[in-house]
Amino acid sequence: MTVDPHLTALSGAESAVRRDGRAVLCQIVRAEGSTPGKLGWKMLVLSDGSFRGNLGGGAFEAMVQVDARGKLEDLEATSEVKRYYLTEDAVRGEATGMVCGGMLEVLLEVLSSPPVLVVVGGGPVGQALAQAGQLAGFDIVLVEDRAEFRSPELFPPATEFVTISRGAEEDFLAAWSRRELLIAIVSRCWETDSAALASVLRQKPSHLGYLGVMGSRRKVARIREEISRRGESLDKIVLHAPIGMPGLGDTPGQIAIAIVAEILTHRNRSVTY
Repeated sequence: MTVDPHLTALSGAESAVRRDGRAVLCQIVRAEGSTPGKLGWKMLVLSDGSFRGNLGGGAFEAMVQVDARGKLEDLEATSEVKRYYLTEDAVRGEATGMVCGGMLEVLLEVLSSPPVLVVVGGGPVGQALAQAGQLAGFDIVLVEDRAEFRSPELFPPATEFVTISRGAEEDFLAAWSRRELLIAIVSRCWETDSAALASVLRQKPSHLGYLGVMGSRRKVARIREEISRRGESLDKIVLHAPIGMPGLGDTPGQIAIAIVAEILTHRNRSVTY
């Protein structure tokens, strides 16, 4: 069976976006005159700078790649249709320096994956939070040292599970390091909360969109003392602790709703990291 070479741009696109968080799908949506690329040709540009598919090659394709990579570097960039003239000069649009004489319009479509809600702790609050987070549109990762609280039956479909030690020495965020991370630490005691928080600070996630720890103000003060004792700093981190919007209740479900409400409020105020 012959496969359209331009469909290779779509091969693995979903997995690439879920791994890296973003990609740009470039598709020719209009072609006039003599052009190397044709209507519908596609190219996928990945966050590591690599690409799949092609738009016809040459200076034109190289310019599209540069424009796509620019969008990947700008976390607030949106999709757009850009015009390229295959001439030395152009009045409207961008000249490529080529001499074909035609014109191409390319849709630079920014593909973004949903944020990853990392739930540290698989107890009743963690289980409810995973359910609420999935309803809010987040991908769910459950981090837990106890096997009985990593049972898939307790969590929504597509939840990913990470096994850690009680001291959380592992780099449990590594698989999602390029994604926007929303981290809720809701484990069973102040010691495991402190260990998980210290591990997050040590791993220094580059796209940390939210970080919260569950507990009373007295417990949170104890955790802060422990973090300082371990040599880690919260000076440049916005730590939501006690976690969640106040006054919404104290059952696991109500706490989970309060946490998701706080995450959504925080993200809607600013999507930068």
